[in-house]
Amino acid sequence: MKRKTVLAVIGIVVAISCAGSVAVISGGTSAPSAAVDNADAAASIGPATMISSPPVSTSASAERKSARAGGLPYSEGVLPEDPSDDPGPDPVFANDPDLHRNDGYSYRPTKPGDHQLPAGTLAFQYDVTTNALRARLAERKPELAKATGIALYLTGGTALSDGDLAALQGVHRDLGLGNLTRLHVYNLRSIQGGRECTPTSGLPRAGQQARGGRFPYLWFNGWWDTWVRQLVLDDLDAVPDGAFSNHNFSEVSLRGARSIGVMAFGHAPHAKLSVLYLPSVGTIAHDAFRRNQYLVKVNLPNATDVADFAFDDASRLQYFTAPALRRLGRNALNDSHELISVNLPKLEYLGINCFDLNGKLVGLRLPALTEMDKNAVTNFANLRWVHAPRLATVWHNAITNNPKLTTVFIPGVTRLGPGALRDNPALTSVYLGTVPPRQEGEVFTGSPHATVFHTGDPAAWKNFTPSGAPGLAVRPKP
Repeated sequence: MKRKTVLAVIGIVVAISCAGSVAVISGGTSAPSAAVDNADAAASIGPATMISSPPVSTSASAERKSARAGGLPYSEGVLPEDPSDDPGPDPVFANDPDLHRNDGYSYRPTKPGDHQLPAGTLAFQYDVTTNALRARLAERKPELAKATGIALYLTGGTALSDGDLAALQGVHRDLGLGNLTRLHVYNLRSIQGGRECTPTSGLPRAGQQARGGRFPYLWFNGWWDTWVRQLVLDDLDAVPDGAFSNHNFSEVSLRGARSIGVMAFGHAPHAKLSVLYLPSVGTIAHDAFRRNQYLVKVNLPNATDVADFAFDDASRLQYFTAPALRRLGRNALNDSHELISVNLPKLEYLGINCFDLNGKLVGLRLPALTEMDKNAVTNFANLRWVHAPRLATVWHNAITNNPKLTTVFIPGVTRLGPGALRDNPALTSVYLGTVPPRQEGEVFTGSPHATVFHTGDPAAWKNFTPSGAPGLAVRPKP
């Protein structure tokens, strides 16, 4: 039988910008330019530079487009006639510049003049050993009053004292500045984490919890109600727990960060952070970006572990790519109503309730997956197919309540847990392997139209009865 020819390619343009929001790239553009005199590096505070290069547009009218040349598997759910053929990744992940970006980052000390900064940015050096940033900022009040951003280059160390950090966070109040929106801090390798707002903490909003999941507490960190909307901390090595919880950033650039801590950016339902790019991050802790409800695209080119609830309630998220990811925790992409496609070619473990209440994703390709946990793929309103050739263990109700699901390709499966493929009323084809898998109760209940195909010896499959639907046909793969 000849393979069906794909006759149509559908192009979809995804426009990210919209009224009242700001398109975000965590990473920005950073281009070395002319160096300044090295004597400045030894000064307590170097000469200020008001950068007047052409601005980088971050206005709501600055339209960000991504060309989505989606093929039939990811638009209409039409697969090749031979289901063992890999449908390949959604073309959007190769065509969209935000989603295929992977330029890496390597730290080197810098000074004013080493970066191209947006117009209106006041750039200067500061010796952290003086612990006098508040006074230094006050001395520059006339220049700051004209500026729209600050670029601070640290000397004498790679961290800020608590007092100096507070001076940066509150400079708009201390000096009555109303125009500042951007903060760049270079040579900063570490930063203070937050403090958990437990009921007995005595902190602002003590006892307040982020909605959903396990309801974690907010973390206080000094960034609440800050003037900063665009934050660049490209030299930061790690983002500690709660460091930016309850933030209101519209752009974040963390090109050097290797890890993101618990609730680090958690609970930010009004922050207009829409594109997240973290080129160096390997691990993301639980709840790290929960309730960042304006996220649209997430690109994690080198992440290997994303923990529980990390992107829970990112209700506008459309695309998620993590080509090196091995583990995606429970509820990690829960309430992803707008999710269109994911790129997870090395994922081995899919957590409990990882996806839920999804309305737009058509195809789910997981070529390296070996374990799918409970309720992992449920309530997908438009899901048509699942391709997981190495999947061995499918736990309780893992692929359930998907009204349009027609095809499940899992030839490596050895164990089907209770209700593993339950309540998929449009399911017509389930492709298993050479050996009948172990079945628990009600695996196929509510999926009355499925045919179970296999590639084994018919004699070995003679006594295989689909659990929960004994009348289903069991046949050799054509």
